[in-house]
Amino acid sequence: MSRQVKQLYEFGPFCLDPAEHTLSRDGRPIPLRPKVFDLLLVLVENRGHLVDKEKLMSSVWTEQFVEEGNINKNISMLRQALGESDRGHKFIETVPKRGYRFVADVREVNDNREAELLTQAAGRRANQPPRETQESSPFSPPTQARVKRFNKHWVAFVVVPVLLLAAIVYLVLMRQRGRAATPAVRSIVVLPFQNLSGDASQDYLVDGVTDALIGDLAQIGALRVISRTSAMHYKGSNKSLPEIAKELNVDGVVEGTVQRSGERVHVRAQLIYAASDSHLWAADYDRDSRDILDLQSEVARAIASEVRIKITPAEQRLLVPKRTVARAAIDNYLQGRYFWNRRTEEDMRKAIGYFEAAISADANYAQAYAGLADSYNQLGTVMIGVMPPSEARRTGETAARKGLEIDNELAEAHAALAYENFFNWNWASAEEEFKRSIQLNPNYASAHSHYALYLVAQGRNDEAVAETNRAQELDPLSLSISASRGFLLLNARRYEEAIEQQRRVIAIDPNHYQAHWFLALTYLANGQINHAIATAEKAVAISNRAPAALGVLGMAYGAGGHKREANQIASELLQLHQKRYVSPMAFVYVYTGLGNNDQAFAWLEKACQERSNGIAFSKVSPTEDSLRSDPRFADLLKRIGLAGA
Repeated sequence: MSRQVKQLYEFGPFCLDPAEHTLSRDGRPIPLRPKVFDLLLVLVENRGHLVDKEKLMSSVWTEQFVEEGNINKNISMLRQALGESDRGHKFIETVPKRGYRFVADVREVNDNREAELLTQAAGRRANQPPRETQESSPFSPPTQARVKRFNKHWVAFVVVPVLLLAAIVYLVLMRQRGRAATPAVRSIVVLPFQNLSGDASQDYLVDGVTDALIGDLAQIGALRVISRTSAMHYKGSNKSLPEIAKELNVDGVVEGTVQRSGERVHVRAQLIYAASDSHLWAADYDRDSRDILDLQSEVARAIASEVRIKITPAEQRLLVPKRTVARAAIDNYLQGRYFWNRRTEEDMRKAIGYFEAAISADANYAQAYAGLADSYNQLGTVMIGVMPPSEARRTGETAARKGLEIDNELAEAHAALAYENFFNWNWASAEEEFKRSIQLNPNYASAHSHYALYLVAQGRNDEAVAETNRAQELDPLSLSISASRGFLLLNARRYEEAIEQQRRVIAIDPNHYQAHWFLALTYLANGQINHAIATAEKAVAISNRAPAALGVLGMAYGAGGHKREANQIASELLQLHQKRYVSPMAFVYVYTGLGNNDQAFAWLEKACQERSNGIAFSKVSPTEDSLRSDPRFADLLKRIGLAGA
């Protein structure tokens, strides 16, 4: 009795099964939309020949009218599934203004080939008598005939089923072997998702999807996840995935697309093993836009399952969607994070506006409160310095505590509260909050970076260096974290390493204000006065004469014996002080360089009263070494809780 043979198409590592409507790569299924699959089947069946757009439309969309753009979008999704870019044509060639051609070699094969070969072999053996019977036999001809009939029946009813069973076992073992051979993925980067909406105003949503997925994956302790800042460096990059993975030292790469249509959002995500540029997993999701953040938790769980990462019960709980959030709140929150990541005064104020709008839309949206806390904390730093830090942190603390009241397992809110406690000299509470944030999100680079600064401020240098190294490992392309690492090395008195760290940042961004500012301080501590003056002058020019930069320049002038120039800087700062907020630490720098300790202590006291960021490093900062022998300095350390630390 003949059997119907199922036709399969193989090309490269792919296998296309028209009957089952499936596409697989190296035995692993690749999810495709029905129309995308139909499109691929038409191209494969007409391989080597041009298939014009009219034929594609009539073959795939038989019962509806579609525009040409619909074909282009489906071709784009198909190319992504096959692992090629729109500009490449490893499988699909674009013939401009006409159509497409499938150019890869295609093999037509039958399924269950191993089992059929074994069956055929068994059949051949069944038709051949044993060699001993052919050579000599003690039986009479009638007996031999009965033995032959018995052997044929024995083969038919015993040997063939056994061989078929062996074939099935073989196929199962091969499948299991394929699964066992899945490459180990212990580190990962989520590249910026692509916006397929055709609307640049939706970039914030697409970036928000990327951020949310990074955030969810980062909560899995057994997986090292590259932070957003480093991932975003590859937005629009033409580098290959293996190149990116090598630069970031990761095993796996997640990439995807987002397409918004009204209130619906379509997300496609795929996981690629970077070393071989091979697909491990892919999936499509259609959701209401209100569910977009929760969707990322689902994607994170799927990826963790695919790479066989163990998720603890606590991590499982964090990856379970907690509540539905108002659509307007999510939109405003994502806009807020978009501007917050740009880290300028103007963008920070925009971020605050969006976070406040998110809270207005949904008063129980914890992430929005954490974003608001982060923004106010930045406004109060010496670097941005647009409002007194005590005032900024008070507002930030209120927001952080409200976020934790809503969701006590929100790592960002714990980190924000730790930051506020740190610079308010609540040392024990700060460390507790830093550790809690890192426990909830082991891959949160900012929490590691700020905790490292906390540790160095207390003189715990070995622990501090370990934490700052971890932060840089998680976010290797973040210039802010790199510059912060250099500042930590300065306070750990490892001057040559600190100088080299800041030089690396400046080599990447010659106008990086923070790096120049820190580098000038490091040159001063290392006795390289001329280098300090030149670097501080550059920081002043880059920052448009920011008070903090002027303060360091005045200190360098004073240390170099240029008293007149240093006093001119002091006068300029006093004039600015009449018009706007100026951090007292800027005056401390200048008067320390001039050797005017009384004025330095007067402004140091003002900085202490408003709890300036710089005061927290007084125990270890080389900048204040010339003041340490004064009894007033010992009193200062006692008041901030670092006298015996």
